[in-house]
Amino acid sequence: MSLLMVMRGVSGSGKSTRARELMNEFMEQNPEALVHVCSADEFFINSKTGKYEFDSKKLPQAHAWCKGRAYAAMSMGADLVIVDNTNTQKWEYEPYLEMAYLFKYDTEECVVGEFDSDSLMLYAQRNEHGVPLSAIMRMANRFEHEVTAD
Repeated sequence: MSLLMVMRGVSGSGKSTRARELMNEFMEQNPEALVHVCSADEFFINSKTGKYEFDSKKLPQAHAWCKGRAYAAMSMGADLVIVDNTNTQKWEYEPYLEMAYLFKYDTEECVVGEFDSDSLMLYAQRNEHGVPLSAIMRMANRFEHEVTAD
């Protein structure tokens, strides 16, 4: 059975690192598997320089692009599709769950990180995209903990 894995957590919590670990573990167990990681962050990588160039005005476009990539991966029958976005609230990842239902994928969510003040300060220091502590705290405050992907 094919699997959609939805990563959830604030910026800097380790979602991308955990997504890579999950991908590698899956590939070790299933060497012939087709695995696809979808992230809106990839939209902001300049193809010429390879640098991350975030533009908040393009966030809707980035998420539409990410959804399109996930849809394409599932329609091609990828064995594992990982959505590596913050997904702090269910409405943000519900379209991916609908795709999973359409293509008969099992779904799992992977919540990464802690939500205490020390952890949030650490995430602000280590996140790769310069997301400030105030924004990370807003993400943590709106995070829906009780939501499940199933």
